[in-house]
Amino acid sequence: SSRPAMDAAAAAELEALRPHAERLKEWLLSEDGFLDTVNTFFVENKAYFDIYQEEHALHYTTLHKNFANKFESEIQGWLADEGLQEAHLEAMLQLGRECGDPEAELVIDTMLQVMEYDRWIQNIFEIKRRVAERRIVRAKQ
Repeated sequence: SSRPAMDAAAAAELEALRPHAERLKEWLLSEDGFLDTVNTFFVENKAYFDIYQEEHALHYTTLHKNFANKFESEIQGWLADEGLQEAHLEAMLQLGRECGDPEAELVIDTMLQVMEYDRWIQNIFEIKRRVAERRIVRAKQ
């Protein structure tokens, strides 16, 4: 089956993005990268994220907007540092998902869905739970 040349060019471009995708994943999941922003976000909003509370529903939408804006500005900065455009971002996030690391997948899914409130609120509580579990594991060591 001969595929159009466009596919070959697209595949080559995707391959060229692979090292950037690796660095993006590292940045998203590292304590001195975006994970630090996520941890700070949880610390600053601790009262709201221990457990979902319906009475905070309005405030969660505000927190979501703040988180989305923060992510947007930080990701723009990262892309600029890497010499990339926003168009490259989704392709890199998809590449990052292919690694089979469930923690990376959760963070990447959250990033892909950061503008979709319903999915974001579910993921953010899942990330909070995992961050808390990791702290418990570290404390036991």
